[in-house]
Amino acid sequence: MFRSFSRITGLPLPAHGALAVFSIFWFQWTKGKLDASYAASKHPVDYMTGQTSFSGETIKGYYAIMSEAGTLDIYTRTQLIDFAFILGFLGIGLFVCTLLARLGREGSLGRKAGVLAGLSFVLGGISDMIENGWSFVMLVNPTGFADWLALPYSAFAVLKFGLITAGMALLLISVLTSATGRVLGKANIG
Repeated sequence: MFRSFSRITGLPLPAHGALAVFSIFWFQWTKGKLDASYAASKHPVDYMTGQTSFSGETIKGYYAIMSEAGTLDIYTRTQLIDFAFILGFLGIGLFVCTLLARLGREGSLGRKAGVLAGLSFVLGGISDMIENGWSFVMLVNPTGFADWLALPYSAFAVLKFGLITAGMALLLISVLTSATGRVLGKANIG
């Protein structure tokens, strides 16, 4: 998989840049749609709190609040919109991270960290897809699903957030080492 990401860094620069710009545009556009739908669902807590409770009873309570408000169907639609958002996130991992990795010379720490950042973002997006799919299992019976179903749901959410955080740290390392290398007159450090 690392080689596949490395190959993306070999795309012609105009095509690579265009894919990165489109990924950012798609990410931002779908994020607006996702945030609006989430707010309209009247979910009682923020994304992270709602996804990482590890408690079936707590999640059932959130679903009950939305059911009473008549917005549980909006929340279900929000989960579908989230898949479009995740595509933008995957694009950022594949194209933005690898574009920034190109600031470093081939084989350098900056290049490797940028490619690993992309891989981390993509794995975070895959974890998000699994988490969303798991939520549909719970939404089939929103007040009576087995409590243990919350455990893998929250575990994939925590994995997602951890991978995204690691990806951001790796991207920062990539950019900083590449910039430092250029200031020192090298293509990159490493």
